[in-house]
Amino acid sequence: MSLVFITGAGRRIGKALAINFAKKGWDVAINYNSSEKSAIETAEICRAQGVRTNTYKADVSIKEEIVSAIDKCIEELGIPDVLVNNAGVFPERTNISDIEESLIDNTFGINLKGEFFTSQYFSQLAKPNSRIINIASLGAFEIWKGRLPYHISKSALIHMTRALAVELAPNISVNSVSPGAIEVRDDPAKDSSLISVDKIPMKRYGTPDDIFDAVYFFATTTSYITAQNITVDGGYHYSR
Repeated sequence: MSLVFITGAGRRIGKALAINFAKKGWDVAINYNSSEKSAIETAEICRAQGVRTNTYKADVSIKEEIVSAIDKCIEELGIPDVLVNNAGVFPERTNISDIEESLIDNTFGINLKGEFFTSQYFSQLAKPNSRIINIASLGAFEIWKGRLPYHISKSALIHMTRALAVELAPNISVNSVSPGAIEVRDDPAKDSSLISVDKIPMKRYGTPDDIFDAVYFFATTTSYITAQNITVDGGYHYSR
């Protein structure tokens, strides 16, 4: 049975990824930071699918914490076959003149540094034909007013994905998935303003299940597909 380690899997997209992997028969390691209650609930749902599941608390921006979480996962469940770097932050709109050093540090620490050090440690332990899948964003390719730190972090994550793919071949394939406007109905974001659905060619918002389909493709397809990105946005990016 395969094992997936998912960061930020306590809620929203990460929670859906964990549950859907469990439905496919995968064992699931659920990383969370502040969403303990939701992470425990997610684990219970996964176990109901008949798979092994444990939760691991760690702030991905702190290398020692995520290393410890992965070590504990290996001790309890084994070495993961797939790492999904899902943990991320989407800061509130901030004028460039109001951007503080702390905002840059927090955004880059979670959206970029966390993915790097988690991938770095995973790569040192990974089995042959392992996979790393980074959750990037449509914001890596577009510019939205007041989101400068977010854009920089996600565009850098795309480039890091490609660099890791070259560095870690042939043992590990590395790809990314970039969500567009995603509606998580049971756990809406604090800043829940989405673009008008009329602007999306597919005439609906994306769902966490749509993201899972792209993630699962990279988790199970040939390892020859690496350094690639799938944008899941209903065609929005190319429709304007």
